[in-house]
Amino acid sequence: MPPPLQGIRIVDLAGYIAGAYTSSLLADLGAQVDKVESFEGDAFRGIVAGFQAWNRGKRGIVLNLRTTEGKKALYRMVGRADVVVENYRHGVAQRLGADYETLREVNPRIIYCTVTAYGTRGPFAGVPGFDPLFQAQSGAMAYQAGPDNPPVFLRVAISDYAASLLAAWGIVLALYHRRRTGQGQRVETCLMNSVVAVQAGEFLFQNGSPWTSPRAAGEPAFPGQALGVDSTHRLYRTLDAWLYLACDTPAQWQRLCVALDRSDLAPLWPEDGQVQEEAIAAALASILTQNTADHWIRLMREADLKAAPLVTTQELARSAELKAWGLSFEVESPEYGQLRQGAPPFAFSDTPPAVQRPAPMLGQHTEEILQELGYSSDQVRSLRQGRVIP
Repeated sequence: MPPPLQGIRIVDLAGYIAGAYTSSLLADLGAQVDKVESFEGDAFRGIVAGFQAWNRGKRGIVLNLRTTEGKKALYRMVGRADVVVENYRHGVAQRLGADYETLREVNPRIIYCTVTAYGTRGPFAGVPGFDPLFQAQSGAMAYQAGPDNPPVFLRVAISDYAASLLAAWGIVLALYHRRRTGQGQRVETCLMNSVVAVQAGEFLFQNGSPWTSPRAAGEPAFPGQALGVDSTHRLYRTLDAWLYLACDTPAQWQRLCVALDRSDLAPLWPEDGQVQEEAIAAALASILTQNTADHWIRLMREADLKAAPLVTTQELARSAELKAWGLSFEVESPEYGQLRQGAPPFAFSDTPPAVQRPAPMLGQHTEEILQELGYSSDQVRSLRQGRVIP
């Protein structure tokens, strides 16, 4: 069977990560996505690995939207499209004639998705931003560190990726609504909202005060909390690598002590008493450096305990596990040859997603798309002479 969004056409006016990845996710589901770029191209084209992931499955066209003819070409694209995705800085879409009010006059059924930094309303509406700013401003850096530790910067752009998932979800819901009612609409999310959303469990207030749920009443923060949740749920260094141990209950702690042949440590977490965080952390740190990560992980799994190795993304990409889990695929790029990437992050029993093509070279499909829009060879030549297309 065909993928679920086959037949849906998307005009992608977005760049960077959040907006670009939104339409790439929909391309994985079968949508035809045409990426519109300026002569200079997406500002993140220089981040090759990222650009290939955030823009796979798309065709590419270059249009000078500051020209009348460039706008006309865009309006032809929008006239036959189902969705527009943009993440322009506040006010830019209006100046280019690519705002929702203008494009819904071209196509009243259009779904218009806006991904911004802080949203389109309020005092920060016109303020630009990137992921680290939202990590800092949302509490994520402070929460990641834990009490009494310096804040922690996450290199993974959590606000961008979360915003992409939220935007793609919103678009699909708007398409469903349009199928029922015939009405298009505007869909909006912002990076600040997305990084708050992924911390939903932390944003709870009771009678005006923040909700707190410590592991046990009165427990202090344990040393090294930036390495994990607590002394039995954190990273430890082994003889050759790091591993993450996750021991959640007193019963699991008892099994871990038996597996380590250290039953003398069992009283450090009694069934009905307080956990001795510092003593546990010191004991495990000493024990686990005596053998390899593989040794300890095998031993813990045999005891029905949870542990995982710390690996880099490069190590994961080379691993057999990634392919066995169905988390990778290969695509042939005209620029970079064979590329191995992360697979679409969803699965369907009857309508599986499929990566249609690698990320486009700048303007790679310009003539192809213009011809589909009804432009003749002479008209394409005229657009090139007028610097509407390169």
